[in-house]
Amino acid sequence: MFAKATKNFTKQIDPDGCLIPVSRLNNSDKLDMLSLVIKRNPFWFWQRPRYLPTDFTLSDVLLGEAIRPDVAESDFLKYEGMYSDNLAGKIDAGLGRVGLNLEGKGSSKLQSSFGHLKKQEVDVQNLLFASRDRLLNLDHCLVQQTREKRNDVFGVLKERIFTTQPCSITQEVMGQVNFACVTAAQVSVRENGNMEKDSNVSMEIPPHTVIAYSIIELEVKRGGQYELCLQPDTLGGFEADSAEADPLCISPLDVVLVDGPMAAGLRDELLIPGNAPLSILDERNADIPVFSACVNFCVSRCSCCRPPACLSAFSSICAHLISTLFCVSVDTLYYVWPVGSE
Repeated sequence: MFAKATKNFTKQIDPDGCLIPVSRLNNSDKLDMLSLVIKRNPFWFWQRPRYLPTDFTLSDVLLGEAIRPDVAESDFLKYEGMYSDNLAGKIDAGLGRVGLNLEGKGSSKLQSSFGHLKKQEVDVQNLLFASRDRLLNLDHCLVQQTREKRNDVFGVLKERIFTTQPCSITQEVMGQVNFACVTAAQVSVRENGNMEKDSNVSMEIPPHTVIAYSIIELEVKRGGQYELCLQPDTLGGFEADSAEADPLCISPLDVVLVDGPMAAGLRDELLIPGNAPLSILDERNADIPVFSACVNFCVSRCSCCRPPACLSAFSSICAHLISTLFCVSVDTLYYVWPVGSE
């Protein structure tokens, strides 16, 4: 009921903005200025992000002295709203000699009166200056646990809207369901049923209850440096380690020899990872197999012990493409098996 009231509130005053409705009344005490809020991005594109307030502020996870923000407070507005919904439906189904009839209708009414509201905002320019050259404590338990989850992002609370007087939320729900079952056989049976449900719930909210807020996402570097994402379309997150940054990264042991076959007397052997850029060959004036780096990646991920027939066509295309880019004769390009393949 509280979550529905705050959601309706943000839809009315900030439909396409950055205000986040408070979904749980118990989280109101955690939403102080510069509090850390974890934004959990959804797995599916049609889902919405989840916002999880924490028990920590930005200063709690920083190295060095605490940040004391400049906060401006102002009157916001007076809010009262009433929302009602009416639903009705009917379904008839039959299977063989059995018939089923189901009919239902319901209505709900939500009335919320938040009264006079106030708004607090952090001076973002002062926060930018105070965050200069500051480092996050990467050994903090909250930082470590959040960093382990790729979909979690740190956000800092920069704005909040709260009540100034006791206010109330009232919800009335009425529902009725009718169902009938008819069986046609040697013995005819008819069953009827009726179910009604009514509820009337009212709650009083104390002053200084946060009902909506907004955050600034943090972009955290590997060394602990962080930047504030000031634009709404700028997304934060944790910078991935070098081994995790490229999902196509190959193990250092999985390499190809590009400067020719291993032979005695060959002094300047060049071992290049399978995902290395081909421009490195131009820097070393390589004149033998260049395209093997491309083919090696496909072969290393092939379930067969030998490359399929389609790879030979792919090798031919790579050979002509690389010979054009690097001015290498196609006859000098040849295929080298990746290390570790059978």
